[in-house]
Order: sequence, then structure tokens, then C-alpha cells
Amino acid sequence: MVESVLDVIEDVVPLLLGSLIAWLGWDVWRKPDEAPALMTGGVPVWVVRCWAAGFLLLGIAVAGLGGFGLAGHEEFRPLGLARMAGGGLVALSMAVAAGFRWRKRRTVPRPPRAEGG
Repeated sequence: MVESVLDVIEDVVPLLLGSLIAWLGWDVWRKPDEAPALMTGGVPVWVVRCWAAGFLLLGIAVAGLGGFGLAGHEEFRPLGLARMAGGGLVALSMAVAAGFRWRKRRTVPRPPRAEGG
């Protein structure tokens, strides 16, 4: 009995969390100006949309993993590919955003140093 309850919980949690992740990705895709501060600091909209697409793919794949587990079936192969593609999109967009921020910091002139001691 306890094992079956834990098995169901093990499948319900990814289903719920995957749905939340996909909802976040879809929401950011629709409104990229209202994206979390992690992605909006001076980066172009296309970077935010790549991040959102990655989250959407990850969310669908994780929710599908939980759904297939509840149904008692093996994971559908394209879900694994979607999970890998989504993770790659998120990582790549975060690296590009970090590059944009780094470039922005490097181009801002520094204030002159005070002479004397």
C-alpha cells in the first residue's frame, strides 16, 4: 500500500511541477517585458523568448513524464528529446544573457581614480 502511494506521488509531482514550468514559459513567451529579473537585465527580446521556449519544452517534457508514469507506460522518446532541447535552450540563453550583461558592464566608462594618498 505504502509503495503504491509513493509511486503515485512520484508521478504526480513531476506532472504538477512540469505544468507550472510550462505555464511560466508560456507566460514569459506572451509577455517578454514582464520576464523575471534574471533574464531582463539589458538583453534583447529574442534571448528572453529562447529562455521561455526552453522552459516551455522542459515543462511539457516533465509533465509528460509524470503523465506516462501515472498511465503505467514508458516515456515517449520525443519527450526525452524535448527535455534535452529545452535544457539546452535554457542554458544557452542564460549564457548569452550573461555575455550581453558582461559586454554592457565593460562598455560603461569607469570614474577616474582620485590622486593622492
